[in-house]
Amino acid sequence: MKKIKNILLIALMFLMASPVLCFAKMGTGKVRAASKDVDIQIFGSLKTYPMYSKNVDFNDKNTKYDETLDENGFMGDDDIGVRSEFRLGFKGGGENWGFLAILESDLTYDKGNTDRGERSNGESANGMSGNSFGVEKLEFTYDFSSYGVPTTLETGWQSKALDIKTGGVLYGDDHPYIGLRGKIHGVSYEILDLFVYDDIGKVGVTDGDALDWNVYTLKLTVPVMGLNFSPFYAYSDNDARNATVNYFGAEIYGKIGIIVPRAEFVYAVGNKERLTLNGRSEKDLDISAYAAFASVEFDISDAIQPYIGGYYMSGDDDANDDDINAYNPITNVSRYASTFGMENAFIYKYIPILGSHLYSNDFAMLGKKETGYGGISNSGSAYNPGMYSLGVGCKGVIEKFFYKTQFQYFWFAETGALEDIYGKDIDDAVGWEYDLELTYYFNKHFSLGNVFSYFDPDDAVEDLYGDDYDDGAIMDTVEMIWKF
Repeated sequence: MKKIKNILLIALMFLMASPVLCFAKMGTGKVRAASKDVDIQIFGSLKTYPMYSKNVDFNDKNTKYDETLDENGFMGDDDIGVRSEFRLGFKGGGENWGFLAILESDLTYDKGNTDRGERSNGESANGMSGNSFGVEKLEFTYDFSSYGVPTTLETGWQSKALDIKTGGVLYGDDHPYIGLRGKIHGVSYEILDLFVYDDIGKVGVTDGDALDWNVYTLKLTVPVMGLNFSPFYAYSDNDARNATVNYFGAEIYGKIGIIVPRAEFVYAVGNKERLTLNGRSEKDLDISAYAAFASVEFDISDAIQPYIGGYYMSGDDDANDDDINAYNPITNVSRYASTFGMENAFIYKYIPILGSHLYSNDFAMLGKKETGYGGISNSGSAYNPGMYSLGVGCKGVIEKFFYKTQFQYFWFAETGALEDIYGKDIDDAVGWEYDLELTYYFNKHFSLGNVFSYFDPDDAVEDLYGDDYDDGAIMDTVEMIWKF
């Protein structure tokens, strides 16, 4: 009997080992493109951000402002949540042409988002609903230079920007586009037709054209004595808000010795129709607004790089006149701008109580949101107070250790329109924010860091919402990032 058991045990071990032996003989597989003249690279990343927040509404009680929003969706106050962004990308091409495709899921850690199983209460989970794993970014190009034409045709929905090198106050996003880019005698150019919204509507219910928003842009980059001078123009045909707006602007950036200057200016001028409920135009409103940014960084060494700078965005001073002086961008993308940008800083979330939308550092939704002529999700207010800010900081790298610490103070530029809407006096002092980022790079594939943010509200917040809205907001985010 013992002999039979030994024979059976040996047979079982052989059967278990057989698949391993077979795979070992097969060797390592390879990924090849169907066409032999195409090169392909695969890359990816995972960002996992456990985050704790407290008093994001500047109130230790429960209020309707008790939440923030990032790309993963809404997250509650006084709680720990985990945002996770996974990307898998492919890039390559052949003679004269190229492509890039990035698949992405951006979600909050939860069984309903990941496992797609049934919840404990029997409710069916959506499975990444709203943040499904799909093509987040895409670009295909064809270069006509070999035909004597210095231009490249491009299309897709890759991230594009007009002023991310400086303050990011006008546009940066990944809307679908068709465009041309190239370089002539050292001057780079890019022309884009951006499809922000292109809604076909429903026959008999809504007019699709009335819901559209297209933006047409031109950007030049001219090298000048070690700096880059970049004028740009954007025409916003915003049927969804009955507005046409011309944005004229320019940015300058570069390096002179140890000095790294960055500056930009944008002027928005146009027209907006105010419509009554029956669709009849009541009166036209004239748009005239401004935005600006400037900073100076000092590259003393890898370990010490201090900087100072600030923002200005005009606000509206009268909610009852025929003018809109409040600045609405197409998409403010200051979160990723060069000087004060920091992904997990407090101000760059959607903070309902401040009227600041995702990626932005302004207060463009205060007043009456969706009455303006732009902003992310077309949510800007024609009556927003604008903003002044002044900040100072320092960053550096010490071996594998990176740090960035900064302080910013914020004021309203104008309070007249807000006072008309709320019927009371409103101070212009909004508050200050302190941010600290510390990151250790174990190697080129993994880093571990932390971002701490604290925002202390000032009199303007209490004037808007009441004396109870005076508690400091805390946000602390652990950053675990893998890349390959």
